[in-house]
Amino acid sequence: MPSVSVPRFDLRTRIAGKYLLRRRIAVGGMGEVWVATNEATHADVALKALRRGDATRADELQMEERFRHEARLSAMLSHRSIVKVYDLIEEPDGTLLLVMELLRGDSLRRYLKKRGPRGAREAVAIISPVLSALGHAHERGIVHRDVNPSNIFLAVDPDGHVTPKLLDFGIAKLEKGAAPVETEDGRLLGTPRFLAPERIRGTREVDGRADLFSAAVVLYEMMTGVSPFAGNNPAAELAAVIERHVDPDERIDPRLWIEIRRALSKSPDERHGTAHELGAALTAAIDETQESLQEWLNQTAQVPSWNQAPAVAEEHEAIALPAKRELSSAMWPAAAALVLVGVVVAVFVAARPRTRMSTHAESAAAAVPVPTLSAGWPTPDPTTTTTTTVTATPVPTQNASSMVRPAARPRPVATTPGF
Repeated sequence: MPSVSVPRFDLRTRIAGKYLLRRRIAVGGMGEVWVATNEATHADVALKALRRGDATRADELQMEERFRHEARLSAMLSHRSIVKVYDLIEEPDGTLLLVMELLRGDSLRRYLKKRGPRGAREAVAIISPVLSALGHAHERGIVHRDVNPSNIFLAVDPDGHVTPKLLDFGIAKLEKGAAPVETEDGRLLGTPRFLAPERIRGTREVDGRADLFSAAVVLYEMMTGVSPFAGNNPAAELAAVIERHVDPDERIDPRLWIEIRRALSKSPDERHGTAHELGAALTAAIDETQESLQEWLNQTAQVPSWNQAPAVAEEHEAIALPAKRELSSAMWPAAAALVLVGVVVAVFVAARPRTRMSTHAESAAAAVPVPTLSAGWPTPDPTTTTTTTVTATPVPTQNASSMVRPAARPRPVATTPGF
């Protein structure tokens, strides 16, 4: 059977007679994601379209099944920390699309990349709602099987309420009554360093305790900035999960480590019995309640506000971003004028009397190169949001307290779930 062509969508394309495409925010290995408006209700949604035509027909059929599988399982779940899937659309040409809630905020993966390791209170405040969502799924016989920072999203409501949400049930399975969604050639689906040992060994009786192992790995990484099962390649990470003993880390409180170590047990029988039990144990270990943790998260989490429109997708190796465009010849006079104004202002400021910098500080400032415009200098891509930072090695001065470093400005980011 010939391969089906890849769906090509354009702005203002209408899907299912009512969803008007407004902006594409992601292109990945499985498809593309668009912001769309329901013309009947004027509500913004995310449309996730399955990409076809780039793989064999057998692989396409498996991706189609995963798409339908995600829609079926999502219909069984209703939890504030699980992304909502509203509908599955099949176009006349065979294109499949999921209609999903449009989230504003940041993925946990990107959040940690920008802010680094988090303290115990914030880390537990993020993972606790995810464990509550997992508990809800497990009670309905659904095992997620791909809990990792890319599939956790920090969504922001208009009132500033931050809700960690669990995404992408595409490779989830029912504990009973349905076969796991695997590939025909036996390839294991999931992110290697987050897979529970029983999944790697191919145990058929995998239950919700496999997700507890993955959640514990996420929590460990949130607090330390490193993976307990890091390896040079996927095979090495899988071997580390099976063989490596994880030692305590000084950045993790001993009471909290007891619960994390238990959840990281190689045998599921040695872990907590349920996701709710693990969540309660973590909050008790840091003497907090769900209410106090939520309040803390609302006040401290530095995620984009609600009124910042979706800009770019999750930074994933499968996502292809458009190439940056070069500065056109028509814009060179304006660019040269801006550079000249900058030089004049710099000279004027330098001529004004001011407190002299220390010798060490002057040396450090002189060592920082000044960027200049040259042929081929790229302009920022309008579909992405980037931040250029010049970092100098800290140099001790006699009056270090007077050197106040300005706070980093959060980059406006929002993305679409489950991709």
